Amino acid sequence: MGLTDRLKKWKRVPDNCMTYRKAVCFIIFLLFVVIFVYPNYMTRDDGKHAFKLEKIRQCLEDRLITFSLDVEEGNANVRRNLIGDKDDSFLPFVGNGYHGVTITPLSTIYLKKLRTLSLDLKWSPLYNINTDSVMEEVVVSNFLNGVVHRYQCLGNGLHVTYNYISHRLRPYLFMQELKFVNPSSQKVNLKLSKPNLSLWSHTEPRITRIPEGKGKALYEITSGTVDIDKEKEELAVSIILKSIPRALEIEPHRTKIIQIPCIIYSEVIPKGSYFEKRNNIETKSVEELKNITMENFNKIKMEHINAWTKVWETGLFISHSKAANALNGDKINATIYYVLSNVLPLSVISNNKTALTKINDNSYLTLAEGCYGGYHHTLQAKKLWKSLNTYEEVNDIVSLWLLTLEKQGCQKLISSGYLRVMQALILSFGGFRFNSHHLEFKIDPKFLHRDFIFRRISYDGITNINVSVTLQDDNKALLGVSLDKSDKNYYACDGGCIEEPVKLGTSVIYFPVKMTEPITSILYITSDKSHMELIKHTLHVHKIVEAPAYDHHVIALHRHGHHLGGLPVLFWASICFLIVIFHLFLFKLIFNEYCDKPDRHSRVRYGKI
Repeated sequence: MGLTDRLKKWKRVPDNCMTYRKAVCFIIFLLFVVIFVYPNYMTRDDGKHAFKLEKIRQCLEDRLITFSLDVEEGNANVRRNLIGDKDDSFLPFVGNGYHGVTITPLSTIYLKKLRTLSLDLKWSPLYNINTDSVMEEVVVSNFLNGVVHRYQCLGNGLHVTYNYISHRLRPYLFMQELKFVNPSSQKVNLKLSKPNLSLWSHTEPRITRIPEGKGKALYEITSGTVDIDKEKEELAVSIILKSIPRALEIEPHRTKIIQIPCIIYSEVIPKGSYFEKRNNIETKSVEELKNITMENFNKIKMEHINAWTKVWETGLFISHSKAANALNGDKINATIYYVLSNVLPLSVISNNKTALTKINDNSYLTLAEGCYGGYHHTLQAKKLWKSLNTYEEVNDIVSLWLLTLEKQGCQKLISSGYLRVMQALILSFGGFRFNSHHLEFKIDPKFLHRDFIFRRISYDGITNINVSVTLQDDNKALLGVSLDKSDKNYYACDGGCIEEPVKLGTSVIYFPVKMTEPITSILYITSDKSHMELIKHTLHVHKIVEAPAYDHHVIALHRHGHHLGGLPVLFWASICFLIVIFHLFLFKLIFNEYCDKPDRHSRVRYGKI
């Protein structure tokens, strides 16, 4: 049989099996399925997916309600876009001056190098869940208590909370707490991705049992060395991480909490001596861990939170500005948080005892003498207020801040612990300066077109002073001074110190902002009244006037984001539009009245009665 005969045979097959009418019916049925049935099926499937995503996002919003006020006041920051393009949020990060951890998909540990935590170990201590379920997450950085919260909501109803802490007072301790909540009626099985402790090729992690509560828990310990760019020294590092099961089962309507301490111990050793010192280093790290596991986890956590809360007793309030690219409280608080997270603590808690590096409070004036003070304060230094989105950006800003404070006379405060660094930051924000037994407020009056409150400036380690700048209805700035606490009498005078010194108390005392020639500070504070009475003889001013009111358009720009005052731009645009329409209508009436020719055919003739 030839090829032609074969083709003819196959051609006759559909003619025998299917009539023309059947073929038409089949095609119509197929088109019906494609046009009507399949899209409805896909839409139903997409609807289920959209509903599931909506539930997940509502779950996340429920988690974020707790932080709404803190976010509004700039005390916390939310990062939603964890992977992909940059957003305007700040880097989730925890640190205590000894180590720091970025809470990102590419998380890693940083150790101290020079001024900042910039030595990358290229290893993450974070546990994560592996799931095939639809999932979204957000990360909240709480600057006030030094805790980063991470929330995950899954399509199966489960939601997971992670809390991360680099302990403020226990230098080698990093803590993570995982909380699994299953509100559904179904059991949920999860797998955890376990951090790989194989940091160094020449060593393998080993398992050890550490007393914990009434029993013992398994921990993995590994150690090795890191190059620190020194000819004769290197950094020995020992890391101990709690080992937990890879598979978890969360029962219906149940909550499961896992607390995971991690010790990150390091010390500088001579090059080539690691194997000789390894056992000693690992023993020290194990001892640090034992001191922690024998205590209550929540107590240790509150210890950290209280330490950070004490930090923020001192601080700065600045009124919110709607002007483009204006510096506001959220970026100021974030910058303070990152700087202090890179500074060593003055007190170190070890072996359940407080070991304090004591510095006599009476020497505080000596430490603060000459720290900063300048008519152009750091709030105006744009290089100090750049983006804080990535760790490279954060590290650059922190390094520049510490260098700036160091070279502006704050070296003694920087070397005295994070609480004193906070004082140095506040002094720099307002251009405050301790000088020869008194405190000066040296800011240029032209920068006082926003409200400020400088909270709890330490005068001598015992006395705390509050200084405020308030804009009045006439757009003039007014200074307010009060004592938070004191052990003696304090006095203040305004620019030029011509007036009699005013005794300060817990109630706010107000002073006008004065401008002098030559330029002097706008406020002086001291505990020595006779010293203040002599200050005016050393200033040699020959002209004192009250600072003029600020231009209305400058105030409006900060308060409303434009120069048009309190009403929105749309209102003024609408008014302008109505005025234009009115004049066009008026022009048309005038044109019709005087320019159009009368229609002779439309004249009405009146007959005589």
